[in-house]
Amino acid sequence: MKRLELKWGLIIGGVNLVWLYLSYYLGMHTSGIASVQVMSCISLLITLIGYILAFREFGRVEPGFTFPEGLRTGTTVAVITAVIALLTQVGYFKLIHPGFTEYMVGESLNYAEAQGLSTEQIETFTEAAKRNFSFKSYLIQSSIGALLFGSIFSIIILTVRRIRSRR
Repeated sequence: MKRLELKWGLIIGGVNLVWLYLSYYLGMHTSGIASVQVMSCISLLITLIGYILAFREFGRVEPGFTFPEGLRTGTTVAVITAVIALLTQVGYFKLIHPGFTEYMVGESLNYAEAQGLSTEQIETFTEAAKRNFSFKSYLIQSSIGALLFGSIFSIIILTVRRIRSRR
């Protein structure tokens, strides 16, 4: 299954890379914080669909694989996807949208001011935004997110598969 794991890790990671860059070029990264949240949800949906398709193919190639084998396979796909996610963030922050952090801090500042927060609260809010939307934070979020969601989606898909096979 190693070849299939590599294939699906590259597919899932590659499609998410394309989605991130495409969403930027469609203007979604400069239309407010809510757009970033929508883009993240779409990315999760893309990832889930990728895992469903991957396990469908794994099931055709090796129909009798066990839950632990499937979990190992899903985790391997997640690791490959996480590596691609890291590279995607490097490209995004360094080449595609180097001003992302500053833009998001500005959007956060606008939100805090619109909420009527005090100057001290706005400063605290701004510092938190700088940390949350930083390059380092996105490297951590994207890699841990790819590993975590890949594992969760694998467990869910394998559980559904197990329930269906008992019928």
